[in-house]
Amino acid sequence: MSKIEIYTRPGCGYCMHAKRLLTSKGLDFIEYDVYENPKYINQLHSRTTGRTYPQIFIEEISVGGFTELLAKKQQDLLATLLQHNTHSTSTINT
Repeated sequence: MSKIEIYTRPGCGYCMHAKRLLTSKGLDFIEYDVYENPKYINQLHSRTTGRTYPQIFIEEISVGGFTELLAKKQQDLLATLLQHNTHSTSTINT
């Protein structure tokens, strides 16, 4: 199963679009809400230079934000993840 992580913040339209896209493809993801738990901001900054939201990682590799995720979907690069993943989401707040 592929590990997908997404860093989000409240009120972020692109975050909602990214989560909706992943959900529509039946992909599991872990959501890190930086508003609910600010320690995830430091974690995010240690993983990427990206400072906008969302920031998406697939198998520990930074994909970028929603625009980059959408481009991968349009190129059918997400299709291989579907073979090994089922729909389930969780938000980490601790």
